[in-house]
Amino acid sequence: MKDKVIPILCLLAAAGVQANLPEGFHILGSGPDLVLVVLIAFSLAGDASNGVILGFVAGLVEGSSVGTSLGSFIITRTLVGFIAGLTTNTLFSENPIVSVFTAAWLTLLSECMFVIANPASTFFEAFRRIVGECVWNSLLSLILI
Repeated sequence: MKDKVIPILCLLAAAGVQANLPEGFHILGSGPDLVLVVLIAFSLAGDASNGVILGFVAGLVEGSSVGTSLGSFIITRTLVGFIAGLTTNTLFSENPIVSVFTAAWLTLLSECMFVIANPASTFFEAFRRIVGECVWNSLLSLILI
């Protein structure tokens, strides 16, 4: 029970912090996705079943805080949690460089799936935003993972 409550509380805290970040925290027009970083960190530390549960909760929390595209957030975050849980045994190690690249490609995967599900902007705007988010999430993964 404790192994699920603490990550869920961290996801809620990340959503609160993310909602209150100032505009100065943007790289290429995009801020960090703290909920996604926390999801990736806890999913890499667990297994695929924990990743699915945390991904569902992360999608629910993030979609509720944003107010739109709740289903897209739930589906993309659940898939990312599952994939992160699966890659734990094959890719994850104590090397911080591995965590940086893992956070980057999982963020890329998540955001590409989200853009496919919700094509709200032009390709170049979406690409710029995704690259900025990948940079932020990779840097933040050094702290969390």
